[in-house]
This record gives sequence, structure tokens and C-alpha cells, in this order.
Amino acid sequence: MKRMLMAAWLVALVASPAAAQKPAQDQKPETAAKPPAERAQPDAARAPAPLPITNCRLEITITDQRGDGAPIVKTVSLITADRRTSRIRTQGDVKTPLGFRPVVLNVDANATVVRDNRALLELTLEYRPVAAEADTERSTTPNINESLAVILEDGKSALISQSADPATDRKVKVEVKITILK
Repeated sequence: MKRMLMAAWLVALVASPAAAQKPAQDQKPETAAKPPAERAQPDAARAPAPLPITNCRLEITITDQRGDGAPIVKTVSLITADRRTSRIRTQGDVKTPLGFRPVVLNVDANATVVRDNRALLELTLEYRPVAAEADTERSTTPNINESLAVILEDGKSALISQSADPATDRKVKVEVKITILK
């Protein structure tokens, strides 16, 4: 009798892990119904695939209006890869009646293509032209430093900033056109 109880206990001990691993026939675990590729990834990892990487062409136009004179227009064009930062650095020294003055035009751009033919543009601009000959500008060095983030439509130009010089009647506008290259 002791042997029979021992044998029954041993059979129950060996059979219990196997029984615990098999689900009841009317209840299937959720992962068993999913294909192996889906079982390996959590729900957050199955987000929609990102858009294909492409290039974006940027045309940045700076219009510098000083008083009633003709505006000074500077244009910077560049092509940048989607989700990558591109930089342009332009600088030099210009001789003025007061000596040499640095002139600077620096652009940092990062464009991210989003849905519906739009792109998020992060743009940093530093613009320091030579001062005008007017008495109000001879003693100042005009300097514009901007950092902007905007959503732009493919192929459409947009005025993204307009600033005023604190010492003069000078106004500087920045327009950007983005073209998503497909």
C-alpha cells in the first residue's frame, strides 16, 4: 500500500507541471493566436512605419529694409536630408569708415517630413550685415539671431519672422520655402 501511495504521489508530481503548461481547450492564450513576428514585439513597437527618408530643399530669403531706401535681399539655398541638420557658415570683414566690421550669415536647418505634404522645420539664423552709412547706424552693429520651429507646406513660401531693430526704423523679414524632393 505504501508503494502504491508513493507511486501515485510521484505520478501526480510529474504530471502537474505538464498540466499547468497546457491551456484549457476552450481558453487559448492571446499569444498563441498571433503570428510569431507579432508575439515578439510589444504593441508600442508596432506603430506605423515612418515615412521614407528623403531630401528637402530650403530657400531662405532675408529682406533687410532700412528706412525709405531699397531693401537688401539675401537668399540662402540648401538641400538637407530628412531628419538631419545642415549648416551654412558665411562670414567676413568689411572695411567701413570706422574700421573693419565683421559680417555674418549663418544658417542651421533641420527638416522633418510629416504627413500631408508638410515638414517641421527647425531653423537657427544669425545675420549680421555691415552697418548702413546713416548716422543712427554708424555706432551700432545690426545683429539678428533667431531660432524658430515651424510647420511648412511643401512648395509654399511662408513669412516665418519679422523683427524690428531696437535702435532704428530697420525691419528684417525671413521667408522660407520648403520643397520635399521625392
